Amino acid sequence: MHIPFTPNHVQLISECYPPQPAIPNPAPNPQELSRLLYYASNKPGKVSKLAAELDRRAKVEARKGQAGNVRARAYVLPPLNRSVCRPIYLVS
Repeated sequence: MHIPFTPNHVQLISECYPPQPAIPNPAPNPQELSRLLYYASNKPGKVSKLAAELDRRAKVEARKGQAGNVRARAYVLPPLNRSVCRPIYLVS
């Protein structure tokens, strides 16, 4: 769902989360997760905004008692970390 004037990183994170965390083992939508990872790998300057938004969402959802979405966040962070970290080649 597109909300006007919402930043792109917030839209990508919102689309990544499952619609209802009522299922026992919630996981992010794989297609939307790949879009988020592509965005993060191509725009490394936006990774701090992504991390801040994920932390903000986790705090709000933990306060509301939505453990399913907090668990879905745990599925988002490791692939995000792997896609952003690139090897540094030293020139000698």
